[in-house]
This record gives sequence, structure tokens and C-alpha cells, in this order.
Amino acid sequence: MRILDDERRKLADRERALLERLAQFLRGFGGPPEDVELAGRALADLEELFMLVIVGEFNSGKSAFINALLGAEVSEEGVTPTTDRITVLRYGEDRTERGRRASVLEKFYPNEFLREVSIVDTPGTNAIIREHEELSRGFVPRSDLVLFITSADRPLSESERGYLEMIRDWGKKILVVVNKVDLLRDEESIEKVRGFVQDGIRSMLDLSPPLFFVSAMLATKAKTAATSEIERRALLSASGFDKLESYVFGLLDEEGRVRLKLESPLGMVEELSRRYSRTVDGRMDLLAEDFKTSKNVEAQLSLFVEDMKRDFEARISEIDNIILRMSERGDTWFEDNVRLGNFRELMQRDKVQRRFETEVVGDTETLINEKVDALIDWLVDRNLKQWRSVVEYVNRRRQTNYDDQMIGAVGDNFEYNRGRILNSVGKNATEVVRNYDREEEARHLSGAIQNAVAQTAATGIGAVGIGTVVVVLASTRFLDATGIIAAGIIAGFGLFILPNRRRKARDEFRERTEALRGKLTEAVGRQFDSELNGSVERMREAIAPYTRFVRTEHARMSEAQETLAELTAESDALRAEISAPRVEP
Repeated sequence: MRILDDERRKLADRERALLERLAQFLRGFGGPPEDVELAGRALADLEELFMLVIVGEFNSGKSAFINALLGAEVSEEGVTPTTDRITVLRYGEDRTERGRRASVLEKFYPNEFLREVSIVDTPGTNAIIREHEELSRGFVPRSDLVLFITSADRPLSESERGYLEMIRDWGKKILVVVNKVDLLRDEESIEKVRGFVQDGIRSMLDLSPPLFFVSAMLATKAKTAATSEIERRALLSASGFDKLESYVFGLLDEEGRVRLKLESPLGMVEELSRRYSRTVDGRMDLLAEDFKTSKNVEAQLSLFVEDMKRDFEARISEIDNIILRMSERGDTWFEDNVRLGNFRELMQRDKVQRRFETEVVGDTETLINEKVDALIDWLVDRNLKQWRSVVEYVNRRRQTNYDDQMIGAVGDNFEYNRGRILNSVGKNATEVVRNYDREEEARHLSGAIQNAVAQTAATGIGAVGIGTVVVVLASTRFLDATGIIAAGIIAGFGLFILPNRRRKARDEFRERTEALRGKLTEAVGRQFDSELNGSVERMREAIAPYTRFVRTEHARMSEAQETLAELTAESDALRAEISAPRVEP
């Protein structure tokens, strides 16, 4: 990266900006520290030397391969896992080493190849200490080129297949090296292994990486123990190492190193973008179902309100009819009883009032109170039923998705928060149903309706039964006001005035009962609406934390989708520009 021209420098600057934005996204999204650190390390690695990472099983001959490549015994060889840490080989005037951290050992060696390339020797993919593999996986995403070493006597094992998939996912340039070719008897055996490895990688990874057969042992002899140039060339040719070195050195010329160095972080960007996109897409699908759940609850509540209002109209009409029938009885009573022939009886105030109350008012009080009580019981029961419906619906959603882990855990507590909120909402709603005191609710509602009716009728009766209010307002007290019970009027002017008084009393009674019916309907209806709206609002409040979470997370996931799409598009554009043939000035 120290020898970039203006064109490459601009690409490098865009890549740095891309990596910084990725790191910012990961932190904001709540990604695990290792992902955030990976993006940060990729940014720092842009300033480092070219990184060649050697991976493979512990007995595949990785250390021998590195020694053959450098022409010196730099890495310790053995038949058991010898590398318990990642070893980074760098150029140094003197042969020294130092521990950078518990998992990484840095070795310096005076070798010209190491002036421009750092070699990373990783623990085996099948090492006994499983942490070794995790260390290897941590370095692969940062690599600029991966040499995958497998052994000719056990090529492409199951653990190696899984490791190759991981390397492919990170978008790394791979060279596959089959080591220990000297163990194979003849060319036919070599071709058999070649076909097996090529077919396996192609079918598994849909890739056809360059494949080389080498003997690191013969190559090391050629470079360190050969007694003559002829012997050195013969051993090197027999080892197959000359073809590999020619390819690698050609690939890693100045232009090749810069291109691979610039391409390397893009694989990491693309892989992380894919992973988080899968997580985000899975969450969006889940949230879409959550949206449906909250909308269905709201739709249930809306239908509940509509049904309640429609049923209320039918029930209040029954009360209306009771008052209308009383009004009709009043018309008949005035016509039949307020006559000159009955003037003696009309003079008996108490008797007239008793007859009026018995024959006109009758059982109005009892019937109205029964209907109002039935209306209250109906409202209380329907509220409880609707609460139970909401509880059942939310609990069904909780049981279906609370333990669903398909959307991936990226460390931002999405699954935990969602499950906790669903659990809390379901628990709270269940608690409401469990503690729903039907009798207390009925008493409360009855008192509220009675007070509303009394206040509307401008009386001080209070909560003594709605039928009582009706009877008081429609009682015979008003007969005095209309002059029906007045001996002087009947004795002196009855012949001329009584028919008018009768008509006036009948009309006023009709008006009064009509006004009473309107006030009663208005007062009961107003209180019904208040209670219904209050109940529905409490149901909405019960699930509000859930709906707020869904809206908030949907907005967050939508923003994440946009950001990831932008990161992917910029990575694709950079990759196309980096790999495009260069036009010489």
C-alpha cells in the first residue's frame, strides 16, 4: 500500500470509508464485539504488508511447506499439533520472536520474500485443542491470499471441507496445495487424487481454484541439502514446488499484491453484509407477522366496538319501549278518567294518585331496572370476553415465536427484548382477566349510569335505580301543576275548562315522558360510550409496549436494510474497478 498511484489511492480511500461505515453500522446495530473488531482490523490491515495465510489440518505439512517456501527451517515440524498459537512471520534483520497477545506469536526472519509478504501459520483445522480452529477462523477473514494445504494420503477431509466453505464465504482468493505427493506411487495415483479433490471442491463450493501437487520434503532438500545445482533442480522439479513458486511469485508481483490487497477487505464486507442481511430479513419477516398480530388485535377491538354499539341500540330500544308504553297508557288514562262524571273521584287527591301510579306507571320502574341491569351485565360480560380474546391471541403469538432462533443472534438483544415484551404483555393481560371482578365491575357501571341519568334529569336522587328516576319524573306530582286535582276548578269552571285541562295534562305527560325517554337514552348512551371507550383503551394500552416495539424495530430494520444494500453496492463497484484491466498512460 506504500506504492499506490493516484488511481489506486482513490480506490483505497473509498475502501477505508466503506470499512469505517461498516464498523459504524455494526456498532449501531449492536453487533458482537468480534464483528466490530474484524471491521476495524481490516481497516488497519490496509496499511500492513500483504498477508498470506496458510491453513490446513495439523498433519498436512503446513510447517514443512512454509520452510520449503522460505528455504529455511523457520516453522517447527512434527507429527502432533506443534502450533498452539497463530504465528506471523515477518522480515527482520535478526531471527527473533515476540508474543503480541496470548493467541499470536510474531517471528522475525531475514528472508527477502518476507520483505513484501507476511506469512501467517495457523493451528490445524482438526487440532485437539479446539480453540486453535477458532484462532484460524479469526485470521482468515483478514487474509489477502489463502494457501490451503491438504495431504495426499488423506485429501479433503470432512473438517477441511467445512473450512473451505468458510474461506469461500469470506470471498478469499484460494490456492489449494496437495502436499506429500511423494507418498503417491505413480502418476495414475496423482491423477486419481487430483480428480477427487477437484470434483469435491467444485461440487461443494462451486469453485475451481488453482490446484498444485507438491512435496515440501523434497523441496526443502532441494533448497537446503542439495550438493549440486543439477541435484537441486531435479529435486525441485520432482517436488512440484517450482510450478507453485512460479505461480505464486507471478501472482504476487507488485501489481498483483496491490490488487489482492484491495480486494481482500471486500470479501469481509460482503460476507458480513450477507450475514446481517439474513438476520435483518428474518427479523422483517417476523415483524411483519407481529404487525399482522397487532393489526388483528386492533381490528378485533374495532369490530368489538361496532358490535357493542349495534347491540346497545337494540337494548336501549327495549327501555324506550317501556317508557313509550307508559306514555300510551297515560293517554288512555286521561281520556277515560278526566271527565265531569268523575269529578267527585278527581276531588280525592290520594286516590287519584294511587290509581295513576297503579294504572299508568305500573311496573315501569321494575321493568326499566331489569333492562338496565341486563344491559350492565351484558357490557361487563362482553368486556371480559374481549379481554380473554386478546389474552389468547397474544399468548398464541408468544408461544409460537418466543423461542424462535431462526433469525440469528447478533448480540443486540432483539430476540430477548421481543420475547420479554411479549411475555410481559401476555402476563399483564392474563393478570387483568384473572383479577376481573365481575360483580365489582357491574356495581361500578351501575352507579356510573345511575348518576349520569340523575344528573341529566337535574335531580338529586343519586344511585337509587334508574327506574326510580323515571317514576319520580313521571309521577302524579305534575297533576297538581296542570290543575286536574283542584276542586275549585272542577266546581266552578269544569263544564268549560276541564276538557282543556285534560288535553293539557295529556300533552304535558306525553312531552314529559318523551323528554324523559330522550334524556335517559342520552345519559345511558353517553355513559355506555365512556365505559366502552375506556375498556377498549385499556386493552390497547395493555398491548401498546408490543406494538411500539414492533414499530420501532421495523423502522430500525428498514434502515439497516438500506445501509446494507448501500454497503454491498459500494463493495461491488469497488471490486469491479479494482479487477478491471488497467490502462497504461
